[in-house]
Amino acid sequence: MTRAACLAAGLLGIGLALAPSPAPAPTTTGTLAVSAVVQTSCSLTGGTISFGTYTSGQTANLDTDGQIGFANCPVGNLVFELDGGGSGSINARRMRSGSNELNYQLYRNSTRTALFGTSTNAYTEIRLVAGGGTIPVYGRIPGNQTVPAGNYADTVNVTLTFP
Repeated sequence: MTRAACLAAGLLGIGLALAPSPAPAPTTTGTLAVSAVVQTSCSLTGGTISFGTYTSGQTANLDTDGQIGFANCPVGNLVFELDGGGSGSINARRMRSGSNELNYQLYRNSTRTALFGTSTNAYTEIRLVAGGGTIPVYGRIPGNQTVPAGNYADTVNVTLTFP
């Protein structure tokens, strides 16, 4: 490259570097309001069933009713499941007093013909309005059980599935 060509190329480079750059595009700023309302999710509020006093060896069944409470649940099917308690089996529930056991059962209906348990033995509540309430639990201690005196108890876990 000749000296004149080098000089011309250099001057061209300087000219491009000194050329005015285009003006930036106009911009503006603002804000976006973001919010949410959080409410308590569908939940269990407790449950109770108390048989009161059973006389050892009594011939009649001892029946009682209880309930399970729920709150803040949406419209749709609520499915309540009860496990087998300490026995681990919904077919053979037992309350304990020390090492002593007293058989009992929980049902979904007042005639005590439908076990209250898991899967196909679950209780389904169809909710047309969101909110809370209670569902019934029907209990029975079968008669003809001779057991030592004591305070018998069991803990049954409740699972609530909701839409």
